[in-house]
Amino acid sequence: MKRLAVCILLFASVLSYAQNANTFFPPAPGYKWYYKNTPLDTLNNPQETASTYRIDSFAFNGNYKGLEASIVYSKQRLLTINQPSPYTDTAYHNFQTTNGWEYLQFGNLDSIPFISQLGLVNFFKGLEGWYSTYRYAQTVNSTYNLFSKDTSIVYNGTTYPLRFKTDGKRLNDETVSTINGNYLSKKFIVTVNLSYLLTVPPLPPVPISILNRPDTVWIASNVWIVKEAAPTQIVDLSNLGQAVRFAFPGEIVTLTFPPSAIEPVSSEIPAGYSLRQNYPNPFNPATKISFDIPASSHVNLSVYNMLGKEVETLVNENLKAGKYEVSFNGSSLSSGTYYYKLTTGKFTISKVMTLIK
Repeated sequence: MKRLAVCILLFASVLSYAQNANTFFPPAPGYKWYYKNTPLDTLNNPQETASTYRIDSFAFNGNYKGLEASIVYSKQRLLTINQPSPYTDTAYHNFQTTNGWEYLQFGNLDSIPFISQLGLVNFFKGLEGWYSTYRYAQTVNSTYNLFSKDTSIVYNGTTYPLRFKTDGKRLNDETVSTINGNYLSKKFIVTVNLSYLLTVPPLPPVPISILNRPDTVWIASNVWIVKEAAPTQIVDLSNLGQAVRFAFPGEIVTLTFPPSAIEPVSSEIPAGYSLRQNYPNPFNPATKISFDIPASSHVNLSVYNMLGKEVETLVNENLKAGKYEVSFNGSSLSSGTYYYKLTTGKFTISKVMTLIK
């Protein structure tokens, strides 16, 4: 009986943990995610030179469309992770027992010519709503439907019945290696499918796939999404008698380093200006730089190569008197010797550091 009681307690513990879907999301507003988006070509090869960046910010908790929501602001298509840019997009997340819900929204569809020309604006608007996208207690390798809806369009005088469907599937947990470390993650595939409905009475309609796009998502506890991958898909409408063929681009989204962040480390007002040796040194690829300023002033802290070319600006702003620490990441630089220089209105000093990869 004692062994049975232990088994029951273990089962209850596992069940209780599985029900807390919100444990896969940061516990409080203020968290930021820094992502690198790398597009894929038609052969699904990464195009690193075309990579852009995205910053998501957990802004606050509130109510949205009838549910309690964790509200995330986003700025996308940044050319560098430090690029000044306003937040332009908003995402909404809700967590109920074992499910993570997302609010599906399409934005301004009227601005997309072929959507409005085909009369699909109202169709897609009708799909907007809350969906339990990530089901953490779902049996591994079993598929669940998020929605399925039929419509029809008229193109070049011909009517085409269509079905738009999205399914989810939970896969085995997987450890994801990122530039920020390794994360044991829940793994899901969310597949968007667009099909032509071939009808031969009296048989029921047979869906013929036009687009089948699987989006693989890895979600880590207290971190949220650490990686996404969606392949490039070729859409070919020649089977429908239309000479239309194009690529629906894929991409890989991974966590990346945040911009160099300055943090006050003490409210004590220092006696004078100072710049300390970075630690660790040598470093690979991250290090920290500390400095003191005894009075409010404009501060510039930059990194240069040995030819005197600036390779990164770490600080360029007005700071109050205090002790500060800056994180610097040299992952984009080659091994070698660099120097960093602190400049204020009354003080300039530099030190040497070594990056070894």
